[in-house]
Amino acid sequence: MEQSFINNVLPKLGLSHIKGMHKPPLWLSYDREGDVVHVIFEDAKKSDKSALDKNDIIVTKRGRKVVNMTILNASRFIH
Repeated sequence: MEQSFINNVLPKLGLSHIKGMHKPPLWLSYDREGDVVHVIFEDAKKSDKSALDKNDIIVTKRGRKVVNMTILNASRFIH
């Protein structure tokens, strides 16, 4: 699932730059039952802000830095 996510989903989300990161995500998982992908770059803190965007992606930021993402209905991106 992880390689498929990297090759197929990230470019569709406009996040293909993650493939070239020097410090890749610490944790990437797929919950089949919930059809959710979790991408963790850093542990979130209480002061971080989360928001649901128009693509059903919950993005948690610390200032302008993305610390984690939760992609809802993830299978829609994989063909």
